[in-house]
Formats: sequence, C-alpha cells, structure tokens
Amino acid sequence: MNRILNIVIIAVILTGVVVFNYSCRPEDPPKAVVTVIDEDNKPVEKAQVVVRAANSETAHTIVYLLNEAKAVADTQYTDKEGKVFYDFKYESIYKVEVTKGTDKTHAFVRRGVGVLILENDKTYETKIEINEQTVFN
Repeated sequence: MNRILNIVIIAVILTGVVVFNYSCRPEDPPKAVVTVIDEDNKPVEKAQVVVRAANSETAHTIVYLLNEAKAVADTQYTDKEGKVFYDFKYESIYKVEVTKGTDKTHAFVRRGVGVLILENDKTYETKIEINEQTVFN
C-alpha cells in the first residue's frame, strides 16, 4: 500500500511539472515576412512597403512593432530578395501597400496590396505582386 502511494505521488508530481512547463510558457509575439514580386514572379529590390492598421482611415492608428509603436504606418524597403521582415508585439490584422517607382523597363509606378494576419507563435508569410494596374483606395 505504501509503495502504491509513493508511485501515485511521483506520478502527480511529474504530471504537475509537465503541465507547468508547457502551459505557462509565454507565447512568442507574431512575425511576418513580406515578399514583393513582379509580373514574372521575380523578387523586387528597394520596393517601398508600408504597413498600416486595418482601420488606417482614422487619425489615431498605431502599428505595434515588437520594440516600438509607430503612429499611422511603418515604412521599410525590400532587400535583394524582395523581402521585408517584421517582429510585431500583438496579434492583429494590418494592410500592406507596396510601391516601386519607375525605372528603365517600367515607365509607370507599380503598386501592390496585401494583408497581414498576425497570430502569436507564428510567422505570417505573404507574397505581394506589384503591377502598373493596382490603385490604392
């Protein structure tokens, strides 16, 4: 009987340790990767990527990045692989607007739009194609 009681106590302690280790782990904040591509599915370097709150038509919107909060929008430029990386603070939904100016092969400004749907413990990856037809509303 004493032996069974010891086994039950050890099992309860081990169960408590496992539950404590896995249930109390803080969630990692959401991350996002935006990849900008052209009509030929090739990455676009130095495209302007603007992340705005989903309700950015109002005057009081904030983008909460992991280490800072930026009023209205966050603007970054893509790297050689057409990518921009984000670390956010909260789960949220953001609009993404991409712009690339004219160059030797493109006489008109190219644009693209997308959405980031952010969840803790996840990295949201999206590809946004830019073209001369997209218009921002």
